[in-house]
Amino acid sequence: MNKLELLEYLEKNSTAVITFKSKALDYQNMKNQKRQPAKRWNDTKVERAVDKMVQEFIESIHQKMIFNIKSDSYESWQQFIEQNEVVEGLEESINEMEFE
Repeated sequence: MNKLELLEYLEKNSTAVITFKSKALDYQNMKNQKRQPAKRWNDTKVERAVDKMVQEFIESIHQKMIFNIKSDSYESWQQFIEQNEVVEGLEESINEMEFE
């Protein structure tokens, strides 16, 4: 499973990505409000920063899982995710997550 497939799997089977995006957007908006008015980002730039955070989040998950999964097949990844309750763990971690 590549990173895009992992993202699509998580979007389809959990609320982890939606929750992460929401928290990342809140964080980026808060950070933006602290900038001087002339240096504040527009909505597009904030969205790009959120997208980058999501990309890094998915890359991190992918890297951690790749060491435990010996096959690149989608089925192997799906089986690992289900057997190890990865989705449930991610959702719980994200719900407790706070950006600083």
